[in-house]
Amino acid sequence: MPETSTSDTGGNAPDSRIDRLEQELDVVRAQRDAARRQVRALESSTAYRIGGKAAWLPRKLRGLRRRLTSRGEGAPVSGSQRGPQVAGESVSGQPTPFRAVPGTVSTVRVAEPDVSVVVPVHNSEAWLDDCLSSVLAQTGVTLEVICINDGSTDDSRAVLQRFADQDPRVSIIDQPNQGQSVGRNAGLDAAAGRYLIYLDSDDFWPDDTLAGLVRRADEQNLDVLMFDCYAFLDGTVAAATWKRYSTYYQRAHAYGEVRPGPQMIADMRRNRDYRPHVGMYIARTAFVRDSASRFIPGIIHQDNPYTFALLLNAERVAHTDADIYARRIRPGSTITTLHDARSVGGYFLSYVAMVREIQGREFTPEVTDMIAEVVYGVFDGASKKVASLTPSELAEVKALDGRPDAQLAFFALKKFRSR
Repeated sequence: MPETSTSDTGGNAPDSRIDRLEQELDVVRAQRDAARRQVRALESSTAYRIGGKAAWLPRKLRGLRRRLTSRGEGAPVSGSQRGPQVAGESVSGQPTPFRAVPGTVSTVRVAEPDVSVVVPVHNSEAWLDDCLSSVLAQTGVTLEVICINDGSTDDSRAVLQRFADQDPRVSIIDQPNQGQSVGRNAGLDAAAGRYLIYLDSDDFWPDDTLAGLVRRADEQNLDVLMFDCYAFLDGTVAAATWKRYSTYYQRAHAYGEVRPGPQMIADMRRNRDYRPHVGMYIARTAFVRDSASRFIPGIIHQDNPYTFALLLNAERVAHTDADIYARRIRPGSTITTLHDARSVGGYFLSYVAMVREIQGREFTPEVTDMIAEVVYGVFDGASKKVASLTPSELAEVKALDGRPDAQLAFFALKKFRSR
């Protein structure tokens, strides 16, 4: 498929029009950031109420950006298609749940809820109100919220207890600080819901969307339903970081047709739309357990092998082109404070796990090529940072996995230090 073009969607837009649209982009970016500052100033705000205020600016920004580009495949997503929608409406002939059909909030805890929401928590006191309020405000669906307190040293535990005291759907699992992977695995083990979804404790859901996702997954008998996410800036981060993530989580195309997971990987990778962030997936809990998908303990970049394995094993996968998830880009988060040694180690173990996952499988040549690109992309993430590691840090990476295939991968990675 052709790469993204820098021409207007009409193909012959004059330079002056492109300049004007770029100016509009700058204005919208400024409006977006101003809106976020105003929202944060509201002392009594909750995520459910601020979602409507925060969401329209990123969508308008994305719509303007896409008017500057033309996409070469199938079902490109235009800005006009990405607004709030009622579950069951059709975009490009496919149902696209965004806002659930209005219902009621059930605060009763049931033995087998529709959805288990797993929220790993570590020193997230400042954002937990937004996060948990956005989940508990979901209507038309039964749910449980499993919060894993990962050795927090701030008042996160007290905030969690306040929510648990007020709403029986909230439960707390306490563990010593072992990292997000261990917390997510603990949540998976405890989940009683038919579906499983992960939410980071500093993020939230901007709209009432969960019932629509469940309805879509039920109607199409899906193993996995994927959706999109918008990022918003909360505080000062490096300009390069914000440039990378400001639109990273929004795919350029819709993939509403049900297909096997490996084919979905290939289709998304071909369009540079493949995104491993686990918060952008809802999956049948029984399927997740049957596929033995787990997070690798103690590493960052752990979403890469988990979601890759999830899709490889899935028979029925679809995607809805809607921004279900709001991703907070802030100082001090994992993605804004990446340490090169931890990053290389995480990518290294992720790469090894992904290679092992495809061993013995057969795909069509087209799917094989795209899956190879995804797997190599993780290795490439490690290779770009390995030169900055000290000898002792490099030795620590080598010691992460002593099996022959891992050591072969380490030998290949080590070659990049001399380049």
